[in-house]
Amino acid sequence: MGASTIFESVRIPITTDISTLVRVCTLLISIGACTVARGETPVLEIKPQVCALAKQESVCKEPLRIQWRAGKPMHLCLFVDSEAAPLVCWQERTSGVYHYQAHTPHSLMFQLRQESDNQLLTSEMFSVIREQTEYRQRRRKPWNFF
Repeated sequence: MGASTIFESVRIPITTDISTLVRVCTLLISIGACTVARGETPVLEIKPQVCALAKQESVCKEPLRIQWRAGKPMHLCLFVDSEAAPLVCWQERTSGVYHYQAHTPHSLMFQLRQESDNQLLTSEMFSVIREQTEYRQRRRKPWNFF
């Protein structure tokens, strides 16, 4: 049984309806069938993603593992917040790992940019949250039984 007999039995209508094409492409991307679309934009991950500060703490001191991967070799630099200088750059790599020691009272935005033109490709937030129990309010009075 040749390859031509398999495809002769399946008829796929060709349509010019843009909305149908968009739906098909969205479906293919969501199931991972479009490697070209996935390979263009690198994926950035930060672990852990959140630092929870206790009431008496003012600064988050947390070691972070920042990792990225792409479908094709790229020249990328990792930036934090609005710093002008990159933390690290990689040339012709499909993945990279960087260990960062956070020492911050606020959230940090990590960005992956192209080395050549500084174009932002992706970003990920490291969130710093604070415990705020003094601002919480009870829903009902302790003497109210209903």
